[in-house]
Amino acid sequence: MRIFTSILLLLALGAYFFPVENLKKNALEKDLPLVIFENPTMYTLNEKNVNRVVVATHAVKYQDRDEMFNADIILKNNDLSKNFDSEKLKADLIVKKADIYTLTNNVDYRRDDFIKLNTDELIYDDIKKIAQNSKPFKSVYQKHILNGNSVFLDINNNFITAKNTHFEIDMTKTQKGKK
Repeated sequence: MRIFTSILLLLALGAYFFPVENLKKNALEKDLPLVIFENPTMYTLNEKNVNRVVVATHAVKYQDRDEMFNADIILKNNDLSKNFDSEKLKADLIVKKADIYTLTNNVDYRRDDFIKLNTDELIYDDIKKIAQNSKPFKSVYQKHILNGNSVFLDINNNFITAKNTHFEIDMTKTQKGKK
């Protein structure tokens, strides 16, 4: 009886000093949303004007990211040296971590009437003003058609590169300038 009681006492002490954690519960608690918005329209303001407008069917804010569903984002140009009004990002899902937007499914990027880009994936860096992807895309660049397999847009320097590209030039636009 003493041996049995001693073993039970040792097991009880062992259980006391070595707690068992529920790892699944902790993993779920870490990724719980902080705030959930239904049909939000969100504005980002600076001292002079509105510089970002977000419209979505759902938006979920987590500790380390924001997820926006069926979202439209309008980024206003605040740099007077650049000759455009706004950039528009639209996708079925947009995940924002810091200043990096990852757009997936039915992505539509527009910069005024200068460039229109449609693809299934786009990564947009709002600080460096660079948009890139590794999926097929279709775009219109100043009424010229540009299609390819991956694209890199440096918006600050008006620089575009693409792989496996097919470019169709609208000759009526180029002929008007030569009269």
